[in-house]
Amino acid sequence: MTRRTSWGDAKGSRPMSDRSRAAYRDEAGVTAFRELAFRLRTGAGLTQEEMARRMGTTQSAIARLEAGGTRPTLETLEKLAAAVGAELVVGVGERLSEEPAIAALIRAGRAVVAPHQ
Repeated sequence: MTRRTSWGDAKGSRPMSDRSRAAYRDEAGVTAFRELAFRLRTGAGLTQEEMARRMGTTQSAIARLEAGGTRPTLETLEKLAAAVGAELVVGVGERLSEEPAIAALIRAGRAVVAPHQ
């Protein structure tokens, strides 16, 4: 019989190296962004093709963005916000995620925070 190990058990079985921890945080950020991009597009009632047209790119580029296969530039984020009629806010500071307004955006899935590495 094959014994199955949950991700939580495997993750907790030995300490993560600094490099592994950084990669894990990086991947979590990419996942959070791709989910946000998908929610914004579908919330605006747009297909990938329509979003691509509004952003001046291709449907396959939108698919890669939503799949986490690409890291968005600030220009891409600006185009994404404009395509769905939203504002883009970029903030830099200590413990911004603890600010009530930002924390509320994070909980609502409307913001992505990249913690200090």
